[in-house]
Amino acid sequence: MALSLLKVRPMKLLCSIVFLTGLALGNTAYGQDPSQSPPQQKQSDSQKVSVTGCLGKGAAVGEYTITDQKTGEKVPFAGPAAQVDKYLNQTVKVTGTISSEGQSKVFKPESIDQVAASCEKAK
Repeated sequence: MALSLLKVRPMKLLCSIVFLTGLALGNTAYGQDPSQSPPQQKQSDSQKVSVTGCLGKGAAVGEYTITDQKTGEKVPFAGPAAQVDKYLNQTVKVTGTISSEGQSKVFKPESIDQVAASCEKAK
């Protein structure tokens, strides 16, 4: 009886080792699947743009508009008041990305630089 137990245990041990090795290799192979990369798809959805114009306040706290000098179009965006308020009523260059959210396009600023201390049009 003791002899038959010794023969069974090595077989169970071998099966367990083979099973665990298969799991480890399967997880490694699954983790290297290049077809699963949603963050890269999101990157191609947005494009980097710069808008130069007069910075004004929007309807709510933390909302702003920049009136594009070239087209006259008002581009709304949200931003931190502590950083953006110091540029109000000045000509600035705002750089960021435009992405689609539903059916509307949303401008997300990344940087803001002063161009002129006022919003007067150049002659």
